Amino acid sequence: MTDVNRTGGTGQATGTTGSGDPIEDAQKNTEEYKKVAGDADKAGSNDMAYYLKLQRAMMEEQQAYTAVSTIMKARSDASLTAIRNFK
Repeated sequence: MTDVNRTGGTGQATGTTGSGDPIEDAQKNTEEYKKVAGDADKAGSNDMAYYLKLQRAMMEEQQAYTAVSTIMKARSDASLTAIRNFK
C-alpha cells in the first residue's frame, strides 16, 4: 500500500511523496486509485484503510482549494471596489 499525497491549507504538499504541486498530486492519487480499484477483488478488506486515507486526502485537498478560492475572491472584490472608487 502506498501513501496518499495530499495538500495542506496553503496548497503545499504535506504527504511524504508529494511533488509540491496539488494538481500533480491529485492526478497521481487518481492513477493510484484506479490501479488499486482494479485489484480490489484480490486485496479484500485490506484496502479499506487505503480508501479512507484517500477520502481524507481528497477532503483536505478540497478544503485547501476552497480556502484559496475564497481568499482570491475577497482580493478580487477589494480590487474592484478600489477601482470603482478611483473613478
